[in-house]
Amino acid sequence: MNLIRISFAFITLGVSASTWAVTNNGQEPSTTQSDVGVIDPFISDSHLTLSAKNYWKYLKEDIANPKHVHSAWGQGFAVDYQSGYFADIIGVDAVYYSAIKLGASDYFNSRGILYSKGKGNKKSNAEGFSKFGQRNIKMKYALGDTQLNARWGWQTFKNYGVISSSTRLSPTTYSGISGGVAYGDVALHGAYLENAMERNSPEKIHFQTNTGRDINHLVGGDVKWKTPLMDVQYAYGESQNYLRRQLLFSNVRPLPQLNIGSQIYATQALDDYRAMPADKRDFDDQAWHFALDITWKADRWSNKWGIGYTDASKANEIGFYPRHLSKNSRGTFISMAYAGDDYMRDGELVMADMVDYRLTPALTVGLVGNIAQFNYKGNHVRSGEINAFSRWVPTDPVFKNLTVWAMVGPGWSYKSKRKTPVLTDGHYTRAHTLASEIIIEYRFNMF
Repeated sequence: MNLIRISFAFITLGVSASTWAVTNNGQEPSTTQSDVGVIDPFISDSHLTLSAKNYWKYLKEDIANPKHVHSAWGQGFAVDYQSGYFADIIGVDAVYYSAIKLGASDYFNSRGILYSKGKGNKKSNAEGFSKFGQRNIKMKYALGDTQLNARWGWQTFKNYGVISSSTRLSPTTYSGISGGVAYGDVALHGAYLENAMERNSPEKIHFQTNTGRDINHLVGGDVKWKTPLMDVQYAYGESQNYLRRQLLFSNVRPLPQLNIGSQIYATQALDDYRAMPADKRDFDDQAWHFALDITWKADRWSNKWGIGYTDASKANEIGFYPRHLSKNSRGTFISMAYAGDDYMRDGELVMADMVDYRLTPALTVGLVGNIAQFNYKGNHVRSGEINAFSRWVPTDPVFKNLTVWAMVGPGWSYKSKRKTPVLTDGHYTRAHTLASEIIIEYRFNMF
C-alpha cells in the first residue's frame, strides 16, 4: 500500500483543478463548473495542524530487582493533514511525527517515549525517531438516514471495539481496513488489522504471541446503542488463533450530574495460546475482569469512584488479565484498575477514586488513588498508589491551545517474579515506587 503516492495524486488533482478553474475566469463550460464543484471541497475543506509536545516520564521501583530508575524525556512534533472529501465521498489523511531525545536513564524503554535502537536496558540505546504514523484513504457516504464510513491504511483507534491506541510523543498506529455504519441511535464498527507501529518506534512490526511468534492479523468490531439517558456497547474480537475477547459496557445517566458505568471483560485462550509454555501464559484458559464506576460532576469539581475484580486462574502462579490481544497491540480497557501490571491479578479486588477541583478557569488540581488486595498462600497481599495532578489550560486567546499537565505520587507493591509474590519465611516483602510525569503540549491550526 503506497498511500503516500496515492495521497499526493489526489492533492495534485485537486490543486490543478482549482487553479484551472480560476485561470479560465468562469468561462469554462458548465460541465467543467460542475466538475470543479465536485473537486474543490477536497482542498477548501482541508485542515493542517502543527503540534509540539514535551514529555517527561519517571518511575523509581524495586519490585523485581534492586532499585531501578526508568526515565525518558523527549520533544515531539506532529504535522497533521486532513483533506476534505472529493465528490463528498473520498479523501486522504496523513500525519508525520518526529521525536527528539532530551534525556534517558537505563530502563528508559518501559516509559514508551523514546526509540530503543538495540537490545538491553542501556540508556545509550535511546534515540529519537520520525515516521508517517498515519496515512490513509477515507470514505464516507450517506444513504438516507444511514451514514457509512471506511478507512484503508495506517490509522489510530480509540476504544474501537476491542482495539485501541496509546499515545506518548506519537500514538500506536495500525495498518488495515476499518469501517462503520450508523443509523439513529445505533452504530456498528469493524476492523481488520495486519501490522502496527508502536508509539515510540518508526518500525512496521507484526503482532506477536508472548513467545515472539507472529500473528497474521487482529479482527474486531462492536455495536453501540446510545441515547441521552444511557448507552450500551458490545464488542468482539480475536487475534488469529491466539486470544478471543468480548466486552460489554454500559453507562446510565439518571441525572445530568450522575453517570453510572459498568464493564465486563472476557478473554478466552485459543490453540496457539494454550500451546505456549506455562511461564509465558498470563492465565490458563479464561480471564475475566468486572468493573463498576460512579461519576458525579458539579460546576467546579467532579468525583469518580470505581471498584474492580479479576478472575484469571493459573496453576502454581498468580494469573493476570492481559489488557492486549497480542504483543505490539493495545486493547480497549477503561476500568479504573488500569495502571501498569497492577490491579488485575487473579482474585484481586481494587478500589479507586479520582477527584478534581477547578481552582480557576484555567487551573484544575486533583488526587487519584488506588488500593487493592488478593490472597496468596495465607498472605493478604496489598498494593496501591496515590498521585496528585494539575492541569493548566490558559484562557487567554493567545495561548488557547496550550496544555500543561503534571502528576507525581508514591506507591507500594510487593517483590515478585512474573507477577507472583516472592515469599520469605512464608511472607511477602513490601516494595515501593515513585512515579511522575510532565506534559507540555501546544497546537497550531495552520488552515
